[in-house]
Amino acid sequence: MSDFARSRRGLILAGVFSAFAPLVFLIAEAIAAIAWTAGAYDYGHNFISDLGTTVCGSVFAGREMCSPLHGVMNFGFIAMGFGVFATATLLGARLPVRRRVVMTVLGALVAVSMTLVGVFHGGVESEANGLIALHALGAAVAIAVGNTLAILSGSSAKALGFPRWYAVTVITLGIVGLIGLAFLGAGATWLDPAVFERISVYAIFAWLLTTSVVQLRSARAR
Repeated sequence: MSDFARSRRGLILAGVFSAFAPLVFLIAEAIAAIAWTAGAYDYGHNFISDLGTTVCGSVFAGREMCSPLHGVMNFGFIAMGFGVFATATLLGARLPVRRRVVMTVLGALVAVSMTLVGVFHGGVESEANGLIALHALGAAVAIAVGNTLAILSGSSAKALGFPRWYAVTVITLGIVGLIGLAFLGAGATWLDPAVFERISVYAIFAWLLTTSVVQLRSARAR
């Protein structure tokens, strides 16, 4: 197989990950939330990580936990991380070397961080064995870097050959996501912390989906 064929095949696989990983995450979240048995799962109060906790009947941060399909959610976390990495790889392939390296390294960092989130769960199990710090670190880095990637891709829109509306949209998403993370970290109480978490995470989803659509349109135009 020629180098060109291998490169093209890799980009196609990255495109599949880029397009479907955020959808896999959202579907995994919905499935795990439906299976939740500690009362009704509340998107406005329960954290996303609650769905990945493995100890049913436990209480963590004042919230009762029971997620029978925690494995589905934890798979979704990891898939999401590699979706971000795939997107960063696709974008980097269209950029000069320096920007390409930055995008790819940051994408890999998100993949590693989301793997930490999926492996070290945000519940009493990780609190008891002292690994809760790895979960918290993975979540914070993944959210911060994911939203930063959105801003970087928007600022590189001209070099990528993407329209101006794309730049405005994804830069705005990245800023909103970072603001949500800042309020979450600061312990703001005018909204439930879970709402700030979802703002910061869903901004990344919106960036991924927007980028997938624009990349598809760009590829068809070429």
